[in-house]
Amino acid sequence: MQTAPPAPMPPPGFTPGAYGRLPTGPVRRSFFSRLLRSLAVGVMILSVLLNLYLGLLVFRLVASNESVLRAGNPLQRIVVVPVEGGIDGDMATYFRETMQRLNQNPPRAVVLRVDSGGGGVSASDQMWDALNTFKNHHPKVPVVASFGSVAASGGYYIAAPCDYIFCERTGITGSIGVIAQVPALESLAAMAGVEMNTVVADGSPKKEVANNLFKNWRNNEGTLNEGGLASQAVLKKLTNSAWNRFVEVVDQGRTQLDRSEVQKLATGEVYTALEAEALGLVDGVGYLNQAIDKAAELAGLDANAKPHVTQIRRDGGLMGMLGARRSASSKLPGFAQVDSPEALRTWIEDFTQARLSY
Repeated sequence: MQTAPPAPMPPPGFTPGAYGRLPTGPVRRSFFSRLLRSLAVGVMILSVLLNLYLGLLVFRLVASNESVLRAGNPLQRIVVVPVEGGIDGDMATYFRETMQRLNQNPPRAVVLRVDSGGGGVSASDQMWDALNTFKNHHPKVPVVASFGSVAASGGYYIAAPCDYIFCERTGITGSIGVIAQVPALESLAAMAGVEMNTVVADGSPKKEVANNLFKNWRNNEGTLNEGGLASQAVLKKLTNSAWNRFVEVVDQGRTQLDRSEVQKLATGEVYTALEAEALGLVDGVGYLNQAIDKAAELAGLDANAKPHVTQIRRDGGLMGMLGARRSASSKLPGFAQVDSPEALRTWIEDFTQARLSY
């Protein structure tokens, strides 16, 4: 029978368990592998967080169209919305989109900064509707108007619903009225040897009334001919309707004035700031800073906490900072857009349309 070989004896001086178990090679490699994996995971998480932060920063630069006028408490945000220049379709689109964004993220107060001599009747009314819709959705958010050098006609129209109106000391306002203009180029065409012929359907004989660019309204004696009388009657009906709408908007917005008082002021006359204040068309003579302070007061903001005031940039965000412009704004007016016979015809048709302006 074979017996097991004797167990090897420990070397002299070695006492088992005196120093614990000695680490082996595989255990040491496993420790460093776990350490490296942990570091790699940490770096990856940090990279993801950093990319999320940078992405959020870029998104805010692209999406935001507000610049800071006064840094302060972000919980007490006041937004200044500028309305500058002629009121047309592009202006109405910009304003409507701005009010929709503010409707989704309402500030504590809004200041309407108006520096405009007016413009299209429809565009002005669209802007009035956008402001009125915002006020109906957020009745506790005051809207204060600040008139610059000119806030007349359509510029006044859109500001009528504001809770308080300031006009700068040297500013002018008013011009509550409507004007329509239609060109007549019959004499010019005759000088150039051009004869323009117009045919309308039997069922629509009034189609060319106030709509025929190449038909004079007056005879050689300077009095209105039959076509001119008919065209004038049509435009009178349209302008009177627009004037009544203007009076209605001012009457609704300026509750301190009754309708008869508004009608007396709606002669198209332009008023200075002091005259407008005395007549009740504005509430005070002041500048943008006074309008911002009034907005904070009406919103009930903490007098000891500085509000955070921003201003809308019409070409806002990152694209605005890079100089990008709206495509419609980049086009040159007039014949610069006419590059084909069809474009010329479209331009002439557009030119012939009667334009009602506030």
